[in-house]
Amino acid sequence: MKIRAFSEPEIERLAAAFPKADPYPHVVIDDFLEGDPAEALDFPAPDWPGWRRYEGSEYQPEKMICDHIDRIPDDFARLIREMCEPSFLEFLERVTGIPKIIPDPYLNGGGLHSSGPGGVLKPHSDFHNYERLGLFRRLNVLVYLNPDWTADDGGSLQMWGDAAATKVVRSVVPSFGTCVIFQTDFDSVHGFTDPVKGPRYRNSIALYYYTAAEAGRYSGDTTTYWRQHEKRTGVGALRMRAYRSLLFLARGIAYLAHRVNPNRMKDPTKRAKR
Repeated sequence: MKIRAFSEPEIERLAAAFPKADPYPHVVIDDFLEGDPAEALDFPAPDWPGWRRYEGSEYQPEKMICDHIDRIPDDFARLIREMCEPSFLEFLERVTGIPKIIPDPYLNGGGLHSSGPGGVLKPHSDFHNYERLGLFRRLNVLVYLNPDWTADDGGSLQMWGDAAATKVVRSVVPSFGTCVIFQTDFDSVHGFTDPVKGPRYRNSIALYYYTAAEAGRYSGDTTTYWRQHEKRTGVGALRMRAYRSLLFLARGIAYLAHRVNPNRMKDPTKRAKR
């Protein structure tokens, strides 16, 4: 199981499609991997001790991750390392138009992902400022490892076209070998609200890529912004209102800091006029 070779015309087509895609710059590659889908059946089982679980999370229930490369089984670790090699970084740079892309050696929040029966991932946009390395998050790359998966199995990746996550513009079935590359910023609201249907598990590799220079336009801060919340009453409702107000204030301060940052780069993925 490895990344297949891409021809020059394919790369050029992907590069032309990326900045024009709705609701934000992205491409979907249906045949990203070369190999037998049966190899994905060796994906770690739910009782594997390497999993870290999001216990009690209202935003991503039934989710498990492993972001320690030394714990990840060899076949999947090799694929992750291949996605961090110069040749793949150059592929990403050409497809997205974003120069000087840097992988994360710590796989912070990435690596192997698995969502069990009933699992969802509520709409959100990811953090932008990566404080551990002083970098700026620019891309998410998701590779799905689910043989014979259909929309009826749930868990299709959804891309929303509005900040409140009321309008799904595109859905992607997480079938084996499908890869989604999308620009990561405050406006790239994504997740999946159709629960995973048991007894299957929705398995993937998720990697995030960065640049040393800030993006050309405001792309977020250190916070993951969830766009849908459970309804609360009483004190819980008051706390949620205060929480959202403080986040709004923090985002305003982060935006002002972005505006005065002398290290901003020209944004190569700015949407072309139609």
